[in-house]
Amino acid sequence: IYVFKYGEPLNEPLCSHYQSCYLFGRERKIADIPTDHPSCSKQQAVIQYREVEKEKQPDGMMGKKQVWPYIMDLGSTNNTYINETPIEPQRYYELFEKDTTRFGNSSQKYALLHENSDE
Repeated sequence: IYVFKYGEPLNEPLCSHYQSCYLFGRERKIADIPTDHPSCSKQQAVIQYREVEKEKQPDGMMGKKQVWPYIMDLGSTNNTYINETPIEPQRYYELFEKDTTRFGNSSQKYALLHENSDE
């Protein structure tokens, strides 16, 4: 997970493959990834990795299983955004490579990028 502020990368990327889920929020005692902006909730959102079957084969069978990230807003006061669109709370949204996520009114954006992603 790459963190950007005003389009510029901050620090080193956050490795997100060690756990099956990551909690974003202002409460540093429990958040895996702290969001220090005052407009963020103590428990803002969670990214959960799920194993899902993608694409049906020509014979009607499901394709191979893959692990994909999903994000859910946990009922925050000032919303969670994917690509500047607010998402509904308590509902999972699939994240795709290069999607940006923003929490509350913070100027920081989080992007899921692979090491081989285009800039």
